[in-house]
Amino acid sequence: MNTYLRSVDGADVTLASEVWAHSPAVEAVTPLGRFKGWNAVRDGVYINFLQQSFSERHLTASDVSVRVAGDAAWAVFDWAFAAKRTDGQPFMSRGWESHVYQRVNGRWALVQLHYSAPDQPQ
Repeated sequence: MNTYLRSVDGADVTLASEVWAHSPAVEAVTPLGRFKGWNAVRDGVYINFLQQSFSERHLTASDVSVRVAGDAAWAVFDWAFAAKRTDGQPFMSRGWESHVYQRVNGRWALVQLHYSAPDQPQ
């Protein structure tokens, strides 16, 4: 999970490719949409969102809970995302995230991510 956090901080597709499984079954559910397959996660989350929207990013996790059951594991945590938009304006958000990992060829690979953010007052 620490590698995942670093991949978001750097919007680093190479590092992300080490964390995520490269399967069509991979899914990321975010307020931006639902991304299916590694290529969609790479393009939608890392390139189109993290790289193109922010010049700086820092994701922190707290209240982390991890469970392992054989070749599956899941992590749930609270997150805080502090960033600088490409226009120089600060950005801050908080929410909750869950990951599902699968042990593939002796390493843990992220296969599903879901995150939620509190409703914004209208």
